[in-house]
Amino acid sequence: MNARHDSLCRRRVIGACTAAIGLMVSASAWADGAQVDTVYHPYVQPLERDIELRLVSEQNSRTRGDGQTWRLGYGQSFSARGFAELYLVADRPAGEDLHVRAYELETRWQLTEQGQYAADWGLMGEFEHARDRDAQEFAVTLLGERQWGSFVGTVNASLGYEWGDDVHSEVETGLALQGAYRYSPRLQPALEFHAGEDLRALGPAVLGTERLGIGRKLHWEAGLAFGLDAASPDVSVRGKLEYEF
Repeated sequence: MNARHDSLCRRRVIGACTAAIGLMVSASAWADGAQVDTVYHPYVQPLERDIELRLVSEQNSRTRGDGQTWRLGYGQSFSARGFAELYLVADRPAGEDLHVRAYELETRWQLTEQGQYAADWGLMGEFEHARDRDAQEFAVTLLGERQWGSFVGTVNASLGYEWGDDVHSEVETGLALQGAYRYSPRLQPALEFHAGEDLRALGPAVLGTERLGIGRKLHWEAGLAFGLDAASPDVSVRGKLEYEF
């Protein structure tokens, strides 16, 4: 009876997640505002705390100007499966100074135990409030990951809504896919795809983690994404440093 119930629950979870991904992927054809950024994994560590610095630099000779987006965040787990992080978001258009433009609150939940089902699942909520204009954005992202031996596939599918007097209210979606090879904890080469309206980009990335002692480690990521159509940035460069303690 228990095995039958577990099997039914598993089919429902997988079915709901698959349907959600399908809906978001199909919706990505008409949404906008997406940017190449980190690919999230669905896991939460109890008692985890971190300080994180992220950079996305875009170069575009056509529809967008060059520019950088920086994020500085502090995060902490609030339960065995829940994690929250607060960011300062700053932009630096080409030839201008760095300017803090928004605050962002991010919460992440691990929905399934690692290895419990064919894939591991998580859910992330994000709220961003602009600092000097009336603009807000709320987004929900489904996080999925599956491992095949030393290969790992990760999917992030997001659906959001942007509103305010100083912004055009609209629905936004995004999709990020990552395939990584676990050569070692210190070095994991990967291939990533990022999509949204005005964004179709594909490129390599490298990930790594260095243990610094009991309960402390430094995680790093670096990636290049090349635009696949005329609307996308020519090249997006992303980097991430995360100190966990």
